[in-house]
Amino acid sequence: MRRHYLELSSGREHKFYELTLDGPTLRVRYGRIGTDGQTQHKTYPTEDAALRDAEKKLTEKRRKGYTDAIMGEREKQKVTPPRITLPAVLKPYRARIEATLKPAISLERAEGPTSPWSSKIGGVPYRELGQPWPTTREGLTLAFLAQLNFAELPHLHDFPSEGLAQFFLLDDDQMGCDFGEGGTLDEQPQDTFRVIFHPTVTQDNSKLDPAVPEREWDCLPHDPSVEVPLRGELADDVISAQDRLFDDLVGIDFLDETETDDGESLGDARYYAYAEVTSLTSKVGGHANFTQNDPRGTEDPHVLLFQLDSEPDLGVMWGDTGIANFFIRPDDLARLDFSRVYYNWDCH
Repeated sequence: MRRHYLELSSGREHKFYELTLDGPTLRVRYGRIGTDGQTQHKTYPTEDAALRDAEKKLTEKRRKGYTDAIMGEREKQKVTPPRITLPAVLKPYRARIEATLKPAISLERAEGPTSPWSSKIGGVPYRELGQPWPTTREGLTLAFLAQLNFAELPHLHDFPSEGLAQFFLLDDDQMGCDFGEGGTLDEQPQDTFRVIFHPTVTQDNSKLDPAVPEREWDCLPHDPSVEVPLRGELADDVISAQDRLFDDLVGIDFLDETETDDGESLGDARYYAYAEVTSLTSKVGGHANFTQNDPRGTEDPHVLLFQLDSEPDLGVMWGDTGIANFFIRPDDLARLDFSRVYYNWDCH
């Protein structure tokens, strides 16, 4: 009886390969080091035939990096799961995709009662007595879109741990966005939209103004009279295929015309698979998503502050299933200066 035991331990690879030759019968056992693994056996017409196949298998394993070892000397290692689940068509790009992972707060509809200082879409916003309702320079009333109470949300590095950010829009056919017509992203005036930050939040209703404008709204992505509470969970976010940095950081070939077994092109298979990977919708921080193009240039420092997607569960629809983004410079965010936030939305 002849026995050969090999191991491969490098990076995520931590496995063994054992081959036992008993006359014309060849037994193979393989698996992760420290486990029993799986066993297969085959009986050949002659012992020489079994020996030739055994030598061939050993040569192949050594070519792949396996080396002779003594069973039991190397301890079992804990399996580290991948940071993200990828379909087979994207696995060749795993290292580049995982390198773009960025923490974000995924926003979802919450259950239960709300207060004027809760994170929410629509309804009654947080407004202290004496604080005017936001308007344009011409005196047009802005609609309350949403607010984020950072003390209620999971903490995100470089973001406030307390305070409340509010977002207001003008009810016009562009939903308060000038689509960059004001010049650079820093130069977009907060006139037809407004971002207000309250560094301290009082939870005394007697000091708050519950009044909201009584009027009909025509062109907004939501009904401001309907209050939708929000809750947040930390999540890893993958860069979107429309991000200005995607080609340099990931560079997946979505134009590959090679036909797959399903009859579609390999490029299309990668594209639709990647769309499933970038699944975070409404969120704080992370990577911005777009239905069209990223308005930022490759050297633009703006990061995503808040994204509100078209979601029936949240009662939000931007045009034809679009997405709205609010961007901020990291240095402004560190200073809690929200006066230069850039607002953009696009749709199909």
